[in-house]
Amino acid sequence: MQRTFQAHISYKHYALLAVLLLAVVCLYWMPLPPAAIGLLLLLLLTFMVIVVSRVTSTRYIVHSNGLLEIQNGRFSKTVRIPIDDIDRIDKIRHGALVIVLKNSHEYFITPQNETDFIRCIERYHS
Repeated sequence: MQRTFQAHISYKHYALLAVLLLAVVCLYWMPLPPAAIGLLLLLLLTFMVIVVSRVTSTRYIVHSNGLLEIQNGRFSKTVRIPIDDIDRIDKIRHGALVIVLKNSHEYFITPQNETDFIRCIERYHS
C-alpha cells in the first residue's frame, strides 16, 4: 500500500503565474521586431509550462516498503529516499517541512497535510 500527498499550492505560485501572464500580454504590444517578440514569447511560455507542471504535479509518495518518493513535476528527476535514512523532519513554517537525512542532505517539501505526512513517515520509520 502507498500513500500519496499532494503539494500545497501557495499564493506565491499564483502570483508568479500572474506576473508571467502579464509579461506575455505586455510583450505582445512592445515595439520590438517580430522575431524578438516571438523568441521572448516562446521563452516566457516555456517557463510558464514548467512552473505549472511543477505546481500541479508535485507529490510525495510514501510506499509500504519503506521508501519515500518526491516527484517535482514532469520535467524534474524523481528523488527516492529510504525512510530509514531520515534523521528528522522539522517544521519551518506553516505547511513547509525540512526532511534531514543522516548524511546531512536536506529536502524542503510542502505537503497539504503535514501532520498526516509526518505520522505516515513515523509509521514506517524503524
